[in-house]
Amino acid sequence: MESFDHVNQDRLVHQLREQIGDPRVLSLIGRYLRAGLLRHGEVEVRLEGTPQGGPLSPLLANLYLTPLDRELERRGLAFCRYADDITVFVGSARSAERVLNSLVAWIEEHLKLPVNREKSGWGRPWERQMLGFRLLEDGRIGIAPKSITRYKDAVRRLWDARQSLTSKELVQQWQRYVRGWWNYFRLADAPKALTRLDGWVRRHMRKCFWLRWHNRPGRHNALKRLGIVGRALKLASSRKGAWRIARSPTLQHALCNRILRRYGLWVPSDLAAD
Repeated sequence: MESFDHVNQDRLVHQLREQIGDPRVLSLIGRYLRAGLLRHGEVEVRLEGTPQGGPLSPLLANLYLTPLDRELERRGLAFCRYADDITVFVGSARSAERVLNSLVAWIEEHLKLPVNREKSGWGRPWERQMLGFRLLEDGRIGIAPKSITRYKDAVRRLWDARQSLTSKELVQQWQRYVRGWWNYFRLADAPKALTRLDGWVRRHMRKCFWLRWHNRPGRHNALKRLGIVGRALKLASSRKGAWRIARSPTLQHALCNRILRRYGLWVPSDLAAD
């Protein structure tokens, strides 16, 4: 379904009255729904839909779609739903296509909600994803490919050496992100995928620090502080690219996994071991 930009507000409030008995709560929700949008310095009156991005939006979506739950239960279908993200389980491709078409028609007729046809479809459980997860063929819970892509994009952004942050701020920023990411995806059973990702993330960390050391003297001094001596210090004069150097034995020894953990530069496998 589309995000609830086209929900009939009167219908939503009427439905809420059947489930919420406190008039103060209903009044507060009504004001929340009618709150205008500030666009280009002007307030636009909201006549339909619910404000997106706030903590109340998923709750309102769940309440509004309660009749859909009842309909799915009446049909005896196994399903999983959070807000407007719904997965229904059936036994065959033919049944999947039939149920999809009938549910789309039911939602548009009874709930007056437009359904995003491009995002709706059917397939094997391991071909679909929900809330960032997917079911693997052996029944385990995996992380959806799109979630991995978003994670990698975040790593590239957070470990961009051009940020005007101190090293402490850089570490704190990463800790906040990786803790939140792991707390969400810790249900997934994907140790091999996480191990591959961990090595890739640490390489980005090493690349970032190499670039933040700026020049030959800075890199030479940083490597010495990290215990590098002798001929290995010649790495400071290397003209190779930072991504390639991040994989060099010398820099991997200087910023080994133990050192990175000591400075609070965790990866998901570190948090999983806690």
